[in-house]
Amino acid sequence: MPAAEYNITVSQNADFTRSFQLKEANTIVNLTGYAFAGKIKKNFNETSGTDFTSAITNAANGLWTMTLTDVQTTALSPGDQVYDIVMTDANGIKTRLLQGKAYVSPGVV
Repeated sequence: MPAAEYNITVSQNADFTRSFQLKEANTIVNLTGYAFAGKIKKNFNETSGTDFTSAITNAANGLWTMTLTDVQTTALSPGDQVYDIVMTDANGIKTRLLQGKAYVSPGVV
């Protein structure tokens, strides 16, 4: 399954949170035993980046979140960046679930 394209905007100096519900063939996926990991980088070739924090908020209903703290967003360079999210299922199979552009909106404060 190819990763879904989903572009995001991240505001510098502010907390960033996105909530998702995972469905397959329009059926909610129980996320018990699953994990998510993600990273935002200036470009795909960059070796370092900023890790998202993931949390499964309601496994039975397929709900999970990805977050960056205000400290993390302050350290991001304004402008276009890229990100992706990888899901590891209960059997250890990894799938790139989401990918896209991450526009970092510059902050003043």
